[in-house]
Amino acid sequence: KAPIFNAGKKDRSQGLEAQSEDGDPSMLAKSLQSVKGIKSIVVFTTPIGAAGPGPITPGAAYEFTFSAVAGDRLSLTTMMGQSNDWFYAPAESGIDLFENGRGISGDITSQMVLWDAGTEVDQEPGIGSDQGPRQKAPNTGKAENGVVRNAKDVKYARAYAKTSEVMKVTITPAKSPGSN
Repeated sequence: KAPIFNAGKKDRSQGLEAQSEDGDPSMLAKSLQSVKGIKSIVVFTTPIGAAGPGPITPGAAYEFTFSAVAGDRLSLTTMMGQSNDWFYAPAESGIDLFENGRGISGDITSQMVLWDAGTEVDQEPGIGSDQGPRQKAPNTGKAENGVVRNAKDVKYARAYAKTSEVMKVTITPAKSPGSN
């Protein structure tokens, strides 16, 4: 029901901190492998057309494929790169992939939310010395010991909380075998 985080509770120390602070999804992906009910885990780190893993830049895109059936939900996280510990994700329960028995399709950006992991003291986005692009090493900022929360009410976050101004997330169902 909430495989990655629970709003209002401390980070579970299963990899969300590394994802939200440093953009490293490996620990989170590994920890999710043992969670009952998880059907597949996909790590996307290489932008389309890029030679190797890296951050996404304006105009670029990540793409990944997965299989789902009615009742399945999609949970995903991506670091807000110019922050200490903010990440974009849907509500803690994920996105319902089916409506009335049919796979959803189209723009699902409105279901993505900016979250504060509560693991590191926030600095002004884009200039903080303990933020991913400028820190001397991973996990070097001052610990916050807070809880995961919607970032819309966090200092500095208002400029980034409108997800549609920062990203676009779409879902395109594959054609079923035998369909036209």
